[in-house]
This record gives sequence, structure tokens and C-alpha cells, in this order.
Amino acid sequence: MAKPMRIVFVCLGNICRSPLAEVVVRGQAEKRGLAHQFEFSSAGTGDWHIGGLADARSAAIAQQYGLDLSQHRAQQITASKLSQWDWFVAMDADNRESLLAMGVSVERLLMMRQFESDSDMIADVPDPYYGGVHGFEDAYHMLKANADALLDYFIKGTD
Repeated sequence: MAKPMRIVFVCLGNICRSPLAEVVVRGQAEKRGLAHQFEFSSAGTGDWHIGGLADARSAAIAQQYGLDLSQHRAQQITASKLSQWDWFVAMDADNRESLLAMGVSVERLLMMRQFESDSDMIADVPDPYYGGVHGFEDAYHMLKANADALLDYFIKGTD
């Protein structure tokens, strides 16, 4: 059996978007019978929340859709940890730039929304931290809408 592909979802603090992306994409992989092919995790480029729980609003949205963030503990991604993952999925352009600055190669770096068909679209998942609950709901729907395309990309790359 092949070694699972290691994928990390990256946002700023690892309490809102990236942990939600992790459980959304894992959930889709489980529904499709693909979970054994992947190891999903998430991390933040900043160190403000290391060891902390997911934002309560993110956890509530996850729970509303049958996903569980109760075991999440925020971690920071640093250049010394890059070898832990095969692929990096950035939530926004700033996270992408931070990952490139750490030494992630562009060939191993994706944007969460890069597979959407609207060419005029901004590929970011906006940070809902300072917004209301609707920002978290919107983030969930963006992540869910892109989960299968992301999984399809990884599956095709392993054929």
C-alpha cells in the first residue's frame, strides 16, 4: 500500500479557515472512500494561537455540518517543519507568499479556491475572524465547494 499523501491547509492563525478546511476536505475524502490515501492537517503562519482551540465560531459551523473540531490544537508552520508535508494549500495570497518565503516550492503549493471556474474571481478564502458568523458560514461554503476539485487534483496526480 502506498504511503498516504500529506496535505496541510494553511491560514494565518490556524483557528478559523485552515482547521475548517482540514475537516471539510477530510469529510469529503471519507465520503468518497479516499481517506486512506491522505493525511490532512492544518497550520498557521503566525504564532498567536499555538496550542489553542479552533475559534468557537468555526467549531460551531463545523458542528452544524456534522464535522468535529473539538480535538484541534493550533500549530505554526515554519521552514523547519516543511518536510512534514507533501502539499501545502493556502487560504489566501498572503499565506501563499509566506509559504513561498519559507521555501515551499511553487510546484507543491496550491490555493484552496484555485480550481473554481470564474477567471475574474479572487482565489482567497477571506479571513472571517473579525467578521460576524456569516463570514464563517461563507468560508464553510467556499471550502465545501472546492473540496472535491482539490481531491480530484490530488488523485489525478497519484495515478
